[in-house]
Parts: sequence; C-alpha cells; structure tokens
Amino acid sequence: MKLIIFDLDGTLLDTLQDLGESCNTILDQFGYPKHPLESYKKFVGNGVRMLIERALPTEARTEDTITRLLIAFKKRYEEQTESCTKPYTGIIPLLQTLQSSGYLISIASNKYHEAVIPLVEKYFPEVSFDVLLGHRTGHPPKPDADIVFETLRMLNLQPSDCCYVGDSSVDMDTAHNAGVSAIGVTWGFRDEEELRLHGADYIIHEPQQLLDIVIKR
Repeated sequence: MKLIIFDLDGTLLDTLQDLGESCNTILDQFGYPKHPLESYKKFVGNGVRMLIERALPTEARTEDTITRLLIAFKKRYEEQTESCTKPYTGIIPLLQTLQSSGYLISIASNKYHEAVIPLVEKYFPEVSFDVLLGHRTGHPPKPDADIVFETLRMLNLQPSDCCYVGDSSVDMDTAHNAGVSAIGVTWGFRDEEELRLHGADYIIHEPQQLLDIVIKR
C-alpha cells in the first residue's frame, strides 16, 4: 500500500449543513420548497448538478432550471462554507500520521474542482496532499473510475498500490470500478448497510482504524 485516496464530503469534511442551507436558500429564492437537513444526506454524492436536480420538484427538473439554480448555488455555497463546515474528529491526526509514515494521500471528489481547492487550503493547512481532484467539465463523475485512474497516472502507481476511502455507495462503486480496495466510513452521510450492499471491503467507525487496515496490508 502506497497511496490512500479519500472522498471529501462526508469522509474528511462535514459539509452537510452548509450544503443543505445553501441549497435551501436558493430553492426559496426561486420559489421552490425547501428540505429538512437530513434529506441532503441522500441528495449529495453525485456532484452538485445532481444535488440541485434531486432537490427540485420533479416537474421543475428541466435543463434550464437546473443550470440557473446551479449558478446561484455555487455563488451562495462559496459564501456559506465559513459557517459550519469542519473536519471530522480525528481526521487531521490520521492524515498527518499517514504522511509522516511515508504514505501518499490524495482526494478524489465529486464536488466541483473549483470548490475543492479552497476548502482543502482552509481546513487542512497542516496537510500536504499529493493530488487534489474534484469534478471537472469533460470528465465523468464518480462512480466512473476516471478520477482514480488519473490520480494513479499522476503518481505513476497501479491499482494494487492504493485504496479508496469514502462514505457512500458512489465511493464503494468507484473503488470497485477502479479495481482498488474499498473502505467505507460510517461517520459520514450514508449508513453502514449501504456501504456493505455496495461491496465495501472494509468498514471503519473511526479514523484511526484506517491505520490498522493500511499497516496490515
């Protein structure tokens, strides 16, 4: 094991409240009903465009409407991320331990790339990630394995050299599509049952448990 690739939202950062409140603000602004914060645990995971689509009433899910709300959401979300977003307990010590032990660490997220960079700079100033990739135009979102393969190419590694750590079915499917070990975390947005149904090779309940898996492999 040389590289650990992490999802961002729900795995390293608790972003749910800022995502939900930003989306509800935009829905209200455009005259659509808002949702309880808990609902956003199921809305997120497939990128911001899908978040907007899922939050809209079925009859309003036109390309034009989604695009207009998406533009407004990005502006609002970039203002909102100062409020409630924070690393999960134990994440920063985990990342520091991995790095000081000689492991490469990277992020492969469905959050749009322009938001990933400032979030990482703000909330992980003491960590140096080897690769940071969010979703970019022209690249397929997870669970397509493109983002994992691109990370491996950048670091000149093979699938057998790494694992993927995430909190959702999208992450487990991404790992399997890339042929890498899938490690599911239970402190994020989805439950353990979903992770198991989508073939998690390992389930962990607190960040430090990842060290046992990496070292044992």
